[in-house]
Amino acid sequence: MNIFALALGPVVAILFFLWIKDRYEREPLKYLLLTLCAGVVAAIPVIIVEILWVHISYDISALTTGELAFMTFIEIGLTEEFFKAVAFFATAYWSKHMNEPYDGIMYAVAAALGFAAIENVMYVLMGGVPAAFVRALTAVPAHAMMGLFIGYFAGRAKFAKRKWVKPFLILTGFSIAVFLHGLYDLIAMWPYHRLAWLWLFPLLGVMVVASLLFIRDARNRSPFKPAVDEYGRYTGYTVSGRPLPPKVAAKLGVEPRLPPEDFVPTESGQKPVLPKPEVRKQPAKPETKAATPYFLDEYFKPARKEESPLPAPEPPTTPTEPGFGYESPKEPPAQKKGPDTPKDYSRPEKDE
Repeated sequence: MNIFALALGPVVAILFFLWIKDRYEREPLKYLLLTLCAGVVAAIPVIIVEILWVHISYDISALTTGELAFMTFIEIGLTEEFFKAVAFFATAYWSKHMNEPYDGIMYAVAAALGFAAIENVMYVLMGGVPAAFVRALTAVPAHAMMGLFIGYFAGRAKFAKRKWVKPFLILTGFSIAVFLHGLYDLIAMWPYHRLAWLWLFPLLGVMVVASLLFIRDARNRSPFKPAVDEYGRYTGYTVSGRPLPPKVAAKLGVEPRLPPEDFVPTESGQKPVLPKPEVRKQPAKPETKAATPYFLDEYFKPARKEESPLPAPEPPTTPTEPGFGYESPKEPPAQKKGPDTPKDYSRPEKDE
C-alpha cells in the first residue's frame, strides 16, 4: 500500500496543482479522470513495444552514441509521446469542455500523468522506495511537462482563427515534447560517465521555467478572464463579453451582470457573435432621359463679354529720376587754401 502511495502521490499532486491554477473555469473532475484513464490505457502498447523492441533487442552498454541517440529519441521518445498524444486527442481535444487554451494543458497533462502512473508503479515495484523518491523529482514531472507542451500548443491551435496555423502549432508542440523526451532519456542512459545523470536537473529547471511561462500565457488568453475598465476596476463581464459567474463575481466584489441583449454566446466561448444589422435597400431612382437640344439654341445664347486686358504695370521709379524724393549728394564746397590749411592728398592736384 505504501509503495502505491509513493508511486501515485506525485501524479495526484501535479494534477491538483494545475487544477488549482485554472482560475476562471475549472474542468470537471470526471472528465479529467477519463483522460487520465485514457493515458493509462495508452501505456499498455508502449510497454509492450519497449519490452520487445528496446530491452530485449539492445544491450545499452554496447551501443554506440548514434545507436543510443536513435533509441532514446525515436524508439522511446517518439513512441511514448505519440500514444500520449493519441489519448489526449481522442478524449479531450474535440470535447465541448475544452473551451479555453488552458484546458489543453489540463487534459494533456492528465493523459501524460496517466501514462506516468503506470510506468512509475512498475519502476517502484522493481526499485523500491529509493526509486520512488528519485522518480518523484525527475521522471514524473518530466512526463507532466512534456504533456504540458503538447497541450499548450494544442489549446492555441483549437482557438486559432487561421486554419493553416492549427496543424503547425500541433506539430510544434509534439516535436518539442519528443525532443525533450529523447534528450532526457539520452542523459539518463548515458553509459560513458557515472555522473552524467546530474545534467538532468539543469534540463528539468529549464523545462519548469518554460512550463510556468506557458501556464501564464494560456491563462491570459482565456475568454473567461474578468475584464477591467480604463481605471482598472472589474466590469462584471469577461473579456469575451459574457457576464462573470456568480461565484467569481462575489469573489471579486462585483455585482452579477446580465448578458447584453444582442449577445449570442458561442460554444467555444471565444468571442461574442453579434447579429448583423439589417441593410435596407434604397429605392432606385427613376431614369430620366436627357432633353434633346434645339437646333436654334446656339443662336440664342447670350453673348459673352470680352474681358478687357489689364493695364500694363508702370515701371518703378528709380532714385535717378525726378520726383522720387531723393536728391543726389552734392560735393562739398572747396576750401580756400591758406598757410595753416592741411594738405589733402586724397584729391589730385590741379595745375594752376
